[in-house]
Amino acid sequence: MAQVIFSALLLISCSLLCLQLGVRKKQAVHVLFAIFCGSMAIFALQGLGGDALGSYHYLLGMALCFTCNGSWLVTRALFRQQNAIQLAHILVAVCIGLLIVSSQAILLLQSLWQDLPPALLSARSVGRELLILLSSAVLMLTLWEACRGFSKATQHERKQRVIFLVTYGGAILVCGVLAKTVLTTAQLTQWQAALNATAALSILLVTQWLIYQRFARAPSTAAKPQHLTTEQSSATMALPATDLELCQALTDLLFQQQCFLQANLRVADVARQLDVPEYKVSRILKSQFHASNFNQFINTLRIEYAKKLLADPGKGHWPIVVVGLESGFASVGPFTRAFKAIEGATPHEFRQATTAGTTAPTATA
Repeated sequence: MAQVIFSALLLISCSLLCLQLGVRKKQAVHVLFAIFCGSMAIFALQGLGGDALGSYHYLLGMALCFTCNGSWLVTRALFRQQNAIQLAHILVAVCIGLLIVSSQAILLLQSLWQDLPPALLSARSVGRELLILLSSAVLMLTLWEACRGFSKATQHERKQRVIFLVTYGGAILVCGVLAKTVLTTAQLTQWQAALNATAALSILLVTQWLIYQRFARAPSTAAKPQHLTTEQSSATMALPATDLELCQALTDLLFQQQCFLQANLRVADVARQLDVPEYKVSRILKSQFHASNFNQFINTLRIEYAKKLLADPGKGHWPIVVVGLESGFASVGPFTRAFKAIEGATPHEFRQATTAGTTAPTATA
């Protein structure tokens, strides 16, 4: 059973590694996840080789230095829009990697020479304790990254975060707690490898799905008015390089993650999610989206989204108040007023006109 799971893990990790290498517009998350997939492939080779590897088992273990520290960096790059990976984070990951390498190196020496200096054995014991401490810390930090900003996230992003938390937290709970509590020593020896491989496989697949959802898919323009699409494309060409990353992150937040569906959204909320000052968000909105007023701009996106819901026959039974709430408005009053100001008709009139196959009246200048 374990051999089958390890074989699947090896095949999928190598496939996902190649997939990241094939991404044209690579971001930090693609590079980090590619390295993480490589570590998982080495882990699978260790499991498949078993005791037959001999001393080579420790050589592979030295290469297996981007596991929990790697998943932490991947998660930061996945859920943070700006300043996800900084020097301090890299140094922490490198420290954990060096502890893994040194621990496996000492085990390799011990397998070749039985009588090692006591100081070296003591160093390995200290390193092992530090590794357990740091590994436990980054495992919790990985879970925290998915929890961070949960209340400010859109409904779609919350579902993604919950799926990640269930998968990653479940893997830690099953492999690190339940298995050691419920199973006997003999059963644990028999099933631990299979459980670890299954956990690694599930984390790989869920992480790849999240990367696809958040980065690989082209940003949806369904809720973006056509004039915004055209004007933003032309303006972005002249955007300074220092602001290009922020513009891309803001575009992703607005049109792919659809943060405008969050009720009572403010510039401060957007700036907090992007981890930048408010004035930078306002400057990008004004220069790239021609949004002189943040609330009016967000309401425009909400109305475009509401029009889709109102025109959907499958949602024809939804009351107007539900459509408004689903579109990001706090109540039906502001929704109706904003809709009529932009479209020249109430949501009810728009739905009736759309259902009848006619065009809803539009406001005239």
